[in-house]
Amino acid sequence: MKLEVYGSSEEVLRAVSGRLLEEMKLHRIPFHLALSGAGTARKLYQIWASEFRNQIHWEQLRFYWVDERCVKPQDEESNYKYAYDLLFRPLNIPAEYIHRIRGEEKPEIEAEHYSEMVRRELPECSCLPQFDCVILGIGEDGHTASIFSQNVDLLIDKRCYAVSQHPVTGQKRITMTGPLILNSKLILIPVLGTEKAMILHEIFYSSEAALPAAYILSRASEAFVFTDSQISVK
Repeated sequence: MKLEVYGSSEEVLRAVSGRLLEEMKLHRIPFHLALSGAGTARKLYQIWASEFRNQIHWEQLRFYWVDERCVKPQDEESNYKYAYDLLFRPLNIPAEYIHRIRGEEKPEIEAEHYSEMVRRELPECSCLPQFDCVILGIGEDGHTASIFSQNVDLLIDKRCYAVSQHPVTGQKRITMTGPLILNSKLILIPVLGTEKAMILHEIFYSSEAALPAAYILSRASEAFVFTDSQISVK
């Protein structure tokens, strides 16, 4: 795991984008990329659609999701909605390049269907599909993807995708499991905001990988954390 600290959120997102570009040059076509949601992802899409629209070879990319809320694609909480509004529609990304999780379907059935689709579309490595790159986030509670401390069993779940539940709202989500995340060739994690400094410190300095994000980072073969929080790793 490598930590890179920058002076602003814009610098963080440019660094993430630059690292993705480097990886795309080294790998095959198509390049299988899994996206996350929330506010950081929205800012990243805006950077891509403006500053990187002519630098990234969009025809090389195939888009998937790390996780999705179990809502309709037009819902304001949908991870797909913001990717479509801020990235896919402005850049005219072909629909066949986009593999969304259908949050409007029955969660257990969709998790199984999405797992099967990913197995069909991606190359296999170590008996699991392998993404070229997975972009994750880290929550203030230490969760990543939609794997929370209350459902850490998903960190070792042998399925590709499974149903999770938010510990506060009870909202169901479909999430990539730990083994599939760790099977990715590259993991990129942008972490924005000074309010994340405390959880980052706990993740990096805790003697136990008790938090989902700490578990992933402690086991990933190649992972980069980019942040504007002032933290260093001993």
